[in-house]
Amino acid sequence: MAAAPRSLRYAAHLAVYAVGYVTFTYSAVPETAAARYGAGVTTVGLLMSAALVSFVVAQVVADRLVSRTTTTRVLFGLLAVHAVTAVVLDFTTTIAGVLAMRVAWGLAGGLVLSVGATHVSRLHSGTTATRQQGIYGGMLTLGGATGFLLAEPLVAATGWFGVHALGALFAVPAVLALWIHRSETRTASADAGTPPFRTVLADRSVLVAAFCYVALIGSYITLSTFVTAYFTDLGVVGPLNAAVLATATLGRAAGGSVAGRWSLGDRRFVKLGAVAGAAAFLALTVDVRLVALAAPLVAMVAVSLPFGAVYNLAAAATPHDGAALAVVVAAGNVAAAVLPSLTGVVRSATGSYAAVFALLAALLAAAAAAVHSTLTQ
Repeated sequence: MAAAPRSLRYAAHLAVYAVGYVTFTYSAVPETAAARYGAGVTTVGLLMSAALVSFVVAQVVADRLVSRTTTTRVLFGLLAVHAVTAVVLDFTTTIAGVLAMRVAWGLAGGLVLSVGATHVSRLHSGTTATRQQGIYGGMLTLGGATGFLLAEPLVAATGWFGVHALGALFAVPAVLALWIHRSETRTASADAGTPPFRTVLADRSVLVAAFCYVALIGSYITLSTFVTAYFTDLGVVGPLNAAVLATATLGRAAGGSVAGRWSLGDRRFVKLGAVAGAAAFLALTVDVRLVALAAPLVAMVAVSLPFGAVYNLAAAATPHDGAALAVVVAAGNVAAAVLPSLTGVVRSATGSYAAVFALLAALLAAAAAAVHSTLTQ
């Protein structure tokens, strides 16, 4: 079969870029958001939690959707919902209303994330799939980085409109590409059945991939959460959130190419990334300024590089790629919702970041051990 048209192959990448923008942008202007909604900055932080919880809940129906029709058509419908809810979000002025709309938008956004990854897995295989899944993940964080760079100019120009609604405009290229290829059959499921999730949950490779994703995405989100306060304590200031997201974008996008050049399989590459991340976080427990400045960047790159390999490991483990990726996405977003709060408690209790970094190092070491066990079975 001839290669799929480029516009079809990259439609999911464009879609997840728009989701990344809406996910992160409001958090670049927390004081403005608090004033708009008449709430405290801490309460505004619940907007991220609302979306992440929806990301998890939405995965319950992800496999059913992609088993019954093509990912092309599913993504088209999801982006329509994404666009409408993104615009409505910017017309909502109460904290209760915006929380409800973030929940509604998160259902579509969370499904775009897993259905888009399934779309990629159905159009690519082998090392090409790993590379494309990495680029796909990089587009998610690139959308977030774009939001952090645009948030303040948007607020200055419009007062607020565009903080969410611009995500609808960013979705237009993906919508056009998907509409052009709406009759495409290459993105249909290769498996006619729709197994219960327990079938996929019995697959060891899927479970290992999910656990590795918990460790990698949990470390990334936690480091992103603390990075501004951490570097401020060291006397370093600047657009650090955008820098972190840009670093994650480059790491995810480059990961598949690095793995291919070194002739590494997905499992070995995930293991190496987890080991490198654990070593970087462990180094941060030592009070050396040069290490304190450099190791966060090393850790961010280490946990970003294997992103595509984790997705491809899950998708290739079973014919039920949609269900496998939904499990991975759900597990990762649970970690993203829980770990920052947990590590925040640890930081407050101990008065330093050392215990937080040690916890993340242990989690990544456990992930490395888990994927190593599948290499030796």
